[in-house]
Amino acid sequence: MIRYLLFGICLGLPARPQSTPQPTLDQKLLEVRYDLRIEGGKLAGSAAPVLDKAISGAQYVLIGEDHMTREIPQFATAVCDLMAPQGLTAMAVEAGPQVAKMVAASLGKTDRLSRMAALTDRYPDSVAFLNVREENDLVEHCAEASHNPNFRLWGLDQELMGSAGWLLDEILATRPGAAATAVLTRMKTEEQKDAALAKETGDPSKTFLLAASDAQLSEGAAALKREGNAAANELFHELIESHEIYLKNMQGLPESNSQRARLLKQHFRRDFDAAASNSQRQRVLFKFGDWHLYKGFNPLHERDLGNYIAEMADGRGDSSLHICILGAKGTHALYGGYNRPMKLEPFVMAEDDDYHWLKPAVDNQVPNAWTLYDLRSLRFHKLGTVDPDMERLIYGYDLLVIVPELTPANPVK
Repeated sequence: MIRYLLFGICLGLPARPQSTPQPTLDQKLLEVRYDLRIEGGKLAGSAAPVLDKAISGAQYVLIGEDHMTREIPQFATAVCDLMAPQGLTAMAVEAGPQVAKMVAASLGKTDRLSRMAALTDRYPDSVAFLNVREENDLVEHCAEASHNPNFRLWGLDQELMGSAGWLLDEILATRPGAAATAVLTRMKTEEQKDAALAKETGDPSKTFLLAASDAQLSEGAAALKREGNAAANELFHELIESHEIYLKNMQGLPESNSQRARLLKQHFRRDFDAAASNSQRQRVLFKFGDWHLYKGFNPLHERDLGNYIAEMADGRGDSSLHICILGAKGTHALYGGYNRPMKLEPFVMAEDDDYHWLKPAVDNQVPNAWTLYDLRSLRFHKLGTVDPDMERLIYGYDLLVIVPELTPANPVK
């Protein structure tokens, strides 16, 4: 009876006045945009104080990017300079642990770039991104700007497809027992044959890291378990993990993305816990492809590294700042094949199959400058019809930077 009485009372109420029209996404973007420039290596424009305040309040700053550009390392360099006065203890990058270890050992050395060139000449396609001059210089700058003798570089990704020869040589250098050495030597011989075939064809699937059989890898793992030290076993584990991720990816299996996301988190946790043992509070800059650093589910429907960092920050009473930086157009440097030069390919972001939904942000750029959108101010508003991927970005990232035009970076030679 009460239910019907309330319903009757509601019917008797006067009609509500018409609500004001909802603002569109385009209108709101204009309200939350700021002009951004980099002048003398420093952030400038109306976006500078927004970034300064946001970065100063974050324990973890995550830059989700488009890879292999000249412009984005400039932005990351300026971010390092903002983080450093409050303490910058580590930088985490989209490269394998072995690569990061090698680059970390080269920091501050006059032959830093020639070391990288020699490594990639000996082991083609063994290094992701840090074999690019702008990226290598960025790490050098961040380490120097930190004024921290304990500054760390963390490579959280799998090792690249051409890295098996390097990893096997590093394992053999640990001097495992005779039986394990014999097994690994046979694998190294097979790896060299595979590398020669990959070099001839340009096909990375011919490399040992992808072509090795499960039986070969199991035999190596068992031999090292019996006769290898902890370092040797860890390196071989990285080889196997990378093999599995690439093989699943080559077969079109979504489990490849899941396994890779787990590996990123596990590598981070290992490095974070090891660094935390020195009792210094960790303040970390992350630089990865944009799909890796979303809060919540990313476009691949994975809870990737960005979500893990956000949740960890919440649980520890810290904060994370997620910045997405992409180009409106430009030229991409794309993988050209095993031991081949990069391919240069023009792009227009609003016409890209994976990013066409970004068109409102591209169309509303500040003229003659980079554009920063404060996505935090767009949340929990009714914005009319919004593409689901755009909505995912609004809640997955805090800030969006659009660079009018991206240009390709330069590989170390």
